[in-house]
Amino acid sequence: MVRMTVGDKDTKFLFDTGAEHSVVTTRVSPLSKKTLDIIGATGVSTKQSFFLPQTCSMGRHEVIHQFLYLSDCLLPLLGRDLLSKLRATICFAKQGSLQRKLPGTGVIMALMVPREEESRLFLTETGKEIVPALAQRWPKVWAEDNPPRLAANQAPVLIEVKPGAQPVSQKQYPVPREALEGIQVHFKHLRTFGITVPCQSPWNIPLLPVPKPGTKDYRPVQDLCFVNQTTVTLHPTVPNLYTLLGLLLAEDRQFTCLDLKDTFFS
Repeated sequence: MVRMTVGDKDTKFLFDTGAEHSVVTTRVSPLSKKTLDIIGATGVSTKQSFFLPQTCSMGRHEVIHQFLYLSDCLLPLLGRDLLSKLRATICFAKQGSLQRKLPGTGVIMALMVPREEESRLFLTETGKEIVPALAQRWPKVWAEDNPPRLAANQAPVLIEVKPGAQPVSQKQYPVPREALEGIQVHFKHLRTFGITVPCQSPWNIPLLPVPKPGTKDYRPVQDLCFVNQTTVTLHPTVPNLYTLLGLLLAEDRQFTCLDLKDTFFS
């Protein structure tokens, strides 16, 4: 939580870097004509209004900002729009506490990279690959020395179709020979490990081979537009990120990521 003065009101805000707009739950100024369509977890779209621009101050920093009004929001949210105006930096201390820093008189350096090269910024440092003790304790979860596997005891995913819907059978549109050869590698990989199996189905949709930048490799992307038109739309509830992070212990130091890129085909 952070305290900020909005107009002449002292208000506590919750950091939310996932929110595009900063939100207040009470009136801080007259409403403007600017509105925004918001779709909640239930999939229902509602139109919400912005307040007229208001002066906001935090410490020695002062900006003019236009807040979104959401009366049913649990807490005022400090979103990316206002955080960028304040040029704020969010970091975590060693003991797990959250710290926010506002810029002083230092020099700001920006690094611009192509989007396809962005992942290189997060590469594992040399000598920090796998901790041997962890590799011995959990030997079957590391991508470096284990092939893809299927989920055990996982209930099948059931897709509900609309009443009267018929199977969709759309012909494959022409693709270059190079693209066809490029995706064969991926299909062979999926069949080798039993992730996909040959079958006959009245449903047929085209594949769109998408080239990976800077390589001759292609990844198969399924064109599900016509299939989506026959299925009942689901609006999944988005998990609360703060609740998930709150389950972590302050002494936790090491985390890993499970690669689920092929789960769609299983």
